[in-house]
This record gives sequence, C-alpha cells and structure tokens, in this order.
Amino acid sequence: MSVPLPPSEMEFRYGLPKPGGSVEVGEKGLVNENPSPDSEKTPVRRRAELPPAIMAISEDTEVRLKTWLDQWILDLESTYSDLQDDWARQEDAYRARKPETLTFEPFKGSSRDVVPVGAMHVDPIHARLDIGIFKQDPVFSFKGLRKDILPLMPAVQAFVDKYQKNYLKLRKISSPRILECTKLGTMVLKVVYDREEFEVLRYSPDFKAIDRVPQVRFAGPRVFGVHLGDCMFPPFYEDADDCPIIIERQRTTYEKLKELEATGKLANVEKVRSQTKIGDRTKIEDARERASRHALRSMYDNEIKVYEIWCDFALDPAKRTTDRLIITYERDTRTFLQLRLNWYFHQRKPYVIVPFTITNDSMLGLGVMEMLKPIQDSITAWQRMAQDNAYLANIRMFIAKKNSGIEQVPRLYSGKTFFVDDPTKDFIPFASFDIYPSTLAERQNLFGLAEKRTGVSDYLQGRESPIIGTRATATATLALIKEGAQRVEEVLENFRQGYAEVIMLCISLWIQYGTGGLEDLLFDDDEISNNVKKFFAMLSEENVNGAFAVDLTVTDATTNRQGQQQMQLALIQVMMQYLEKVIQLGADALIAGKQGMPEYVEMAKDVMSAARAMFKDLIQKYDIRNWEDYLPDLEKYLGQGQPGQTPAVGQGNGGGAEGRAGGSQGQSRLPVGTGPARGPALTRPATPGQGGGHPVLTEASRAG
Repeated sequence: MSVPLPPSEMEFRYGLPKPGGSVEVGEKGLVNENPSPDSEKTPVRRRAELPPAIMAISEDTEVRLKTWLDQWILDLESTYSDLQDDWARQEDAYRARKPETLTFEPFKGSSRDVVPVGAMHVDPIHARLDIGIFKQDPVFSFKGLRKDILPLMPAVQAFVDKYQKNYLKLRKISSPRILECTKLGTMVLKVVYDREEFEVLRYSPDFKAIDRVPQVRFAGPRVFGVHLGDCMFPPFYEDADDCPIIIERQRTTYEKLKELEATGKLANVEKVRSQTKIGDRTKIEDARERASRHALRSMYDNEIKVYEIWCDFALDPAKRTTDRLIITYERDTRTFLQLRLNWYFHQRKPYVIVPFTITNDSMLGLGVMEMLKPIQDSITAWQRMAQDNAYLANIRMFIAKKNSGIEQVPRLYSGKTFFVDDPTKDFIPFASFDIYPSTLAERQNLFGLAEKRTGVSDYLQGRESPIIGTRATATATLALIKEGAQRVEEVLENFRQGYAEVIMLCISLWIQYGTGGLEDLLFDDDEISNNVKKFFAMLSEENVNGAFAVDLTVTDATTNRQGQQQMQLALIQVMMQYLEKVIQLGADALIAGKQGMPEYVEMAKDVMSAARAMFKDLIQKYDIRNWEDYLPDLEKYLGQGQPGQTPAVGQGNGGGAEGRAGGSQGQSRLPVGTGPARGPALTRPATPGQGGGHPVLTEASRAG
C-alpha cells in the first residue's frame, strides 16, 4: 500500500533503506511500505551474531510479562521523580546563575549573586580524574595470573590501548559521565557488542552513477555512556548483576528504529510508528538547558520513547529459577521490539555503575553537589548580606529642611553647593548603617566546613593555604598534600574497579565474537599481533575468569611514576649485587668440592637456598609473578659431576709409586712429594689495607 510520509523533521541519514530496510519513495512523493524485513535475512542473523529478535512465548506468558514490566516502569519512574528534582536543583547550583528575582528582596538593588562553591570543588576533582586516568600511556595495565599467558600480557596491553584510543574513543565517552559522577554521584557505562552496517548511497568513481553499497562503520565491543536520568533500577542492591531489573529509557526516532530493524536488532517497528511525539526531557536535562542557554526554540513531533530492559523473569512460572531477558519495549502500544534471552556467554547485565562516594543499600553514589548544596546556599546568603552591608554602609543620605529648594534626589559632584538658611540644621549628611566584619569570618568558617565535607583543600587545587600562608615548611606542606589527597584516592579506587570491569566485559566479547582481524590491522602481523591471537586462542568461556587482572595505570600520590621508577632501579641494583655474590659463592663451592671439602659445598647450598627464598619474597612484593625468571636456581650446578680424586693429607703432590726419575739416590718405590697438599684458599673478608681477591688469582700467586 501507499501512504503519505509521516510528519517528521528527520531525514534518512544513510539513504532510504530498501528490502532489509523499511520504505521506498515512489512517484509523487508517496511511500511504498515494507512492513517488516525477514529477520533471518538480516546481517546479524546471516552472521549468527544475534538470535531472532522476538522469542516465541505463550500468550499467557506474554500478558504476564507485559503486566510485570508496566508495573516496574511505573514504580521506578515514580521513585526517580524525587531524585530528578534533587539532581535538577544541584545542576542549577553548579551553574550558579544569578536569579532574575529574589523571593525576598530587602531593598531595590540588593545583591543577587550566587557563590559557585560546588563548581569550585567539582572542577578540580573532575580534572584530576579525567586527566589522571586518560593521560597515562597505556591507560590500562594487564597482569597475568597464569604462568602460560605471562609472556602475552604486553601484547594484549598494547592491543587494548590502541583499541580504546582509536576505536572506542573512551575518553570522549567517559569525560561527560565523569563530570556527571562528580556532580551527582554516579556514572553509568554500558558495554555491548555492536556492529553498524548499512547500505548507503555513494557515487561511482566517475561520479556518473549512484550506487547502493554496504558499509560497516563499527564492529566490536562498544562502550556507551548512559545519562543518569535515563537509567533506572530499584534500591537495596549494590551490584548490577544482583539487581532483578535495570531499565534504560531511550528517546529515538522512527527512522533510527527502522535502521536497527534493517540490521536485525529490532522487529515490529511499524507498530510504534504512530507514537511519535514532541521530545520528552528529564528534569535534569531541563535544568541543563536553562543553565547553558542552549535549547531549541521550536519543538518537533518526531521522537519515540522506548525502554531497553535487562531483567530476570521466570518465563515458566513452574520453575523456581529466573530467565535472563533482554527486552526493548514501547509502553503506550505495549509492543515488544526485542525479546531475547541474554545471548552473551558471561550472562551479565552490560551496565557498569560507578559511584563517586559509596552509599549503603544503593548503587547510586553521593556526589559533590549533594554534599555542598546546603553549604553553598549558606555562603551565598552571607555573601549577599556582606555585599548589602558594604553598600549601605558606604552610601550617604541627607536630612534637609522642607521647602529648602534641594531636589529630592540631588545630583552630587565635586564642588556641588547647596544654599540653605541654616547649614547646621537644614542639610545634614548621615550614614544609615555600620560595617560588620563578622560576615567575613562566617564565610571563612563555611568554606572550611566545605573543605572538610569534600576533602578538596587549597593544596589540592594548587593554592597555598590562606591560613598557614608561607609559614609552613616544605615537609609539612608535602604531608598536608598527601593527607588531603586521600579523599580523591578513595574515589579513584572506585573508578579503577569500574574501568577494570569495562575492559573485562570487552575481553569477554572478543572471546565470544572474535577480534575480526583487528590486531593485524593495528600491528601489521608482527609479534604483537601473533601474541594477541595466541592469547584469545588460549582463553574460552570456561577459563577466562582468573586468567589475568586489569587495572588503571593511573598512579596515586604515593605511587607516582617517578617513584615507581626509582623503586625499580633500586630493586635492579640490589638484584645485581645478589647475583654477583651468589656467583662468587658458587665458584668457591665448586673449587672446594674438587679439593675434597663437601662440608663447604653443603654450606654454600644452604646459603644459596636461604638467599633465593629471601629475594623471592622481596620480588613478589613488587607484584612480579614470574619470579623464576629473575632468580635462577644455581644450586643445581653444585651437584653436577663427581668430585675429582684428591691425595690424602700429608701425601706428596708430586711423584707416583715408583718415585721420580733422578730422585734421591735413585731409590725405587719411594714416593717423593713436594710437601703437604694444600687446597685453594677460600674467599675471606678483606681487612683494611688488604683486598679480598679472587681464589684462583690467590692460588696462582701462591704457586708462583
């Protein structure tokens, strides 16, 4: 059938889809509609990347599931309404816009300023987190927990770093969410496997024809930042996987839904075509639009609101266990655009929820603006009072006699003269208010309370303390900086855990879907590429957990990069001295063994064993898993070979049983020696003025 185009200001960004898409424009501007593509012929089904969009369930189960979803959506939107109000007020306080009017105006022209106390604390923390995390090279560090993958960790680390910088654009995605987390207390990231594949219209090389060609814009694990006001979950859960339902509110367009249907991700899009409406904004978004003055003057009737739901629901009520479902749901028409079981082998919900400051019984964190909103209001009130007091105390008013001829609002300038009958009585200037210096002390006290609440001090912002000034010593200042950074380091630990979870989810998706040869594209089939292939060939769904660990490379105040380098250099120096001493002891033991001194050999073995155990413990404290590569076992060399035959003590070293030719009076069978047998001199500590020397050189000099 043919229907007119729906009223919409949106255009088809990737060309008008054809079969596998949704519509074709016919003559006279009419639309020839293809209600729904064959899901089995869509790209994701041909590659077996996704199951069918709609899972077959009974009618009773469908009714029961929709009723359950409607109730959850209603409850969570009602619960989040109060939170939205609080977050909107905190957004207004962060921007600190001067209000147009005051609820109570003491006099005309009174101060309306707002002190941005919240922004003064939010911005340095955001900068420290954002730059501190993503300025590192690499951003993520990997540590092998299994010996067989230890040599592969540098290659995997390089691969992940290239991917997050050039494909994920992780900093671009994360920075707005880090700012939102610092202000409002929570950051939400979403990690899924995504493939953007469309048929687009392109010119032929000679620009004489327009061809429809497939184009893949992205393929692989992908990280999305989710607006805090659009992610809803119930209270009393502290982990996303334990939560029975997480609902993400999505506002999109009909055209975008048709694109997703064409790829095979969604179905039944035609059923929600009539639900386009004027864009629905959350209260937080309204507050941000007001504060930034960046809002549309005209509203377009082109948005559709759907809910992407990750939940645990028992499809069979007779079962005691729940099924993990992924649903895209349009509530007004009660239409399923997607109904699948969780197809990821890790069976986890893809949301990583990172709190700024941890709270009890909730995944929502406590943000800086919630901490400072009451204090900012108090400081603002005192600031206005101080400005009003200074203004009123510094103006002069006049008492004048009636009908003195002086205008009601006199114009004052230098040399102005007033003519009155009696200057002492008819024209008297006076000050109406006095200056109260206590307002400054009150504001300083409140700023001190704000620093204690958030942990953001002057030293953390790179400023000298106005209280201590220059009287503080360098040691005391460093100690204050270190202690002041502890609060931020606690927040940083939450980010470490969150981003490690993001990368672990990405690794799991690569194991399930493969890398698509991306390692060859990035590293041109060199050793890194080969090691990345070996790494993913060695891991599977069963053994990925516990094989390696991921952490942010960002360092804290006590373990910065320079400090780590100094510690590593000190460790190398100690290890070289250790190896030098052990080799020297081993050489002495070998010589002693050949000279018939097994006791010395055994003593050397015990010393080597004790030293190796001691240095093994030292190396493991530096988180070095493959300590065997740094501590060779030299004891085994002392047990190789049989010790040589050595003459008895007192027997000559020289002649044999027949005596030496030309010996004393030519007597036969008389052993003639050169004196008692002497073994080589062992190493001994040097005394002042005497070098220890090497045993071989000592023996050579003695023989000479």
